[in-house]
Amino acid sequence: MMRSKRGSSTVFLMMILSTVMSIVLLFFVGARNEYVKSRADAVISLSGDSLMSEYNSYVHKEYGLFVLDGRKSKLTANLRSYLDYSMNGVRGFEIEQADAWCGGYSLADTDLIREQIVEHMKYAAAAGLADSVMKSADQENSMAWETLRNRETIVSLPSYGMAENSLTMTARHMAADPDGIRNAFSDKTDEYMVNRYVMRYFNNQVHSADSSHFFRDEVEYVLGGKLSDKENEKAVCGGLKALRFPLNLQHIYSDPSKMKKLLAAAELLAPEASAAAQFALASAWAYAEADNDVELLLKGYKVPVLKDKSTWAMDLDNVIEGIGGGTAVPDTQKGYDYEEYLQCMLFFVNINVKTARIMDLIQINTRMNSDSDFVIKEHCVGVNIAVKINGRSFRYEKKY
Repeated sequence: MMRSKRGSSTVFLMMILSTVMSIVLLFFVGARNEYVKSRADAVISLSGDSLMSEYNSYVHKEYGLFVLDGRKSKLTANLRSYLDYSMNGVRGFEIEQADAWCGGYSLADTDLIREQIVEHMKYAAAAGLADSVMKSADQENSMAWETLRNRETIVSLPSYGMAENSLTMTARHMAADPDGIRNAFSDKTDEYMVNRYVMRYFNNQVHSADSSHFFRDEVEYVLGGKLSDKENEKAVCGGLKALRFPLNLQHIYSDPSKMKKLLAAAELLAPEASAAAQFALASAWAYAEADNDVELLLKGYKVPVLKDKSTWAMDLDNVIEGIGGGTAVPDTQKGYDYEEYLQCMLFFVNINVKTARIMDLIQINTRMNSDSDFVIKEHCVGVNIAVKINGRSFRYEKKY
């Protein structure tokens, strides 16, 4: 009987011990699995951060933007390299899968680069650097005209094939709502931030932001989209004249003294058709003033959107007689200068076209100064990561 009790106790103790050992083993396995998960999670996240650190250094230095080579083969190879390095010598970790790709972060979507531009300029504004973002555009532009002729580069540009209204159409739209032009200087909008970015980082006809850039007239390129400086200057000057002409004509018809001169001149030139002659003279006078306005802007003077007697420059007699005599400077200097007029025109350009042309310029300058094979649409601003370790799957998204 005693032996039976002892045997039962032994069996009972063995069952308890077995249960305890099972629980301990279960805790051990769980702790190990948690360790593997935690270690893998940290390593993969760190490897993803390392992958994101390989942004294009030229683009970041020159334009303050982060863009990463978005080719899947390169992203995956770099990710695997970081994982292998981090896991080297660590036992019990088996990397079964490792992939990285752009997904929804490809710069084929112009919205993504625009988001970075806006954030960059907001930071600059908050830091008091909005008017001196890394570069100074205070030096006069003495660069030579250039023309982009390389077909491979042209067809790879983000704006290639995009349709946009001519600057003449844009200017007429602006002239129809002169009060709306003030909106171009409202710093409460993302549009303003993008326009300021263009004005600070790119050359224009009167100021040079960086003489190492390909085009002399980069802001004009954003406006005109032509492949040569000469064509873009012509397009912008034509747009400025198309803007100034109706506004000047409006002033002539609102000024009694000018209308009196017009009526007298029309009666003298064509007594039997004075109304038609009056309109023809008014148009010629307004256009001559518009032509002079552009000359004033290019020489550093200011021209107001809506003129008064003190800011009018051209005399009707000189227009009739075809007397030139150089640029006529009005008595009063007020209004906008050339760069401010560029900013006004930028405000009325389609935002997607404008962003694509900004990307064009970044690509052109990067190919010329840093990487001859650079294509900005093949880059991204974030990555998707999928890794499988010891049968467990991990997924991450990283974005600048």
